[in-house]
Amino acid sequence: METKLKILGFAGSLGVGSYNKALLRATTELFPESTTLEIFDLDGIPPFNQDLEMDMPAKLKEFKPKIREADAIEMHH
Repeated sequence: METKLKILGFAGSLGVGSYNKALLRATTELFPESTTLEIFDLDGIPPFNQDLEMDMPAKLKEFKPKIREADAIEMHH
């Protein structure tokens, strides 16, 4: 049984019409079928503040496990 390579992708630009987000979406056509790309929207993640580490925002709680589960990360900025 073939294991799929899991890639987590995100764009540093948060704008709706971001070229980086469009480029990220377009890359899915280049991956082989044995690869999955999950695109995560960073909108809602505040700048790093260690004081909030114990009570982190919900969006960050959603993002951190996705990073751990991914085999690779693709970022466009």
